[in-house]
Amino acid sequence: METASRDVVQRLVKARLGEGLAARPVAPFSLEEAYAIQSETLAAPGESLGGYKVGLTTSAAQHAMGTSEPIAGGLRSRDFMQSPVRIDSVSYQRFAEAELIVEIGEDFPVGSAPLSESDIARRISGLFAGIELCASRYDDDDVTVAQLVADNSNAELLIVGSRLASGWDERFSDIPVNLYCKGRDPVRGSTAAVLGNPLRSVTWLANWLARRGQRLTRGQLVASGSATGITDLESEEEILADFGGLGTVSVTIARAPLKGRDE
Repeated sequence: METASRDVVQRLVKARLGEGLAARPVAPFSLEEAYAIQSETLAAPGESLGGYKVGLTTSAAQHAMGTSEPIAGGLRSRDFMQSPVRIDSVSYQRFAEAELIVEIGEDFPVGSAPLSESDIARRISGLFAGIELCASRYDDDDVTVAQLVADNSNAELLIVGSRLASGWDERFSDIPVNLYCKGRDPVRGSTAAVLGNPLRSVTWLANWLARRGQRLTRGQLVASGSATGITDLESEEEILADFGGLGTVSVTIARAPLKGRDE
């Protein structure tokens, strides 16, 4: 890895550890270099990889970023939280997306591409309601797709809610999803917003990993892509997503209590 890329890694690692935002890289780098930076950044804390997120899962989002396919990010074990959960507010901007979460039920074979949607469907052991909390670790959010990928595709936390099914069910290709933030109108969406069917998103990810000599493994969770678009969040929020009346997921964001003071 070149010196400039290592510098980006160091800045992003510090940002992930809460040591301030990273300066947006000046020197351009390729998408493959961006994924290498992402991988190094995720490996730095020494935690296991618990799953993935897929981003840019609409043609409009891809067009806006000048690309023609989705992007991926890694989620470490500590990035998963069980609903309902309360988390502390932060000084930087957060965003919320309601997402269908897919649980992988068995290891994928190494070098197995191309994989079909039916190959993916039979290896799915669970579907869950989810809310992804996204954030940029740069001090400037006017980024290229490579800079976005290097910043782990804006992945921060994944809130896991109700188990919706114990395997893939075709009805989840298009179920209504509503995202509620207290005091605001609901954001209405559908799982069909994710490449027309979130199963296609997971299939893209599995083939993308296979081409890189990697694979999905048993127990990993995949955030398949936003069913409700991006919702800007205030520093304090009460957020709930409902998946077609089949299950919900919720998270409360609040200021941390002052140390030494009773709640």
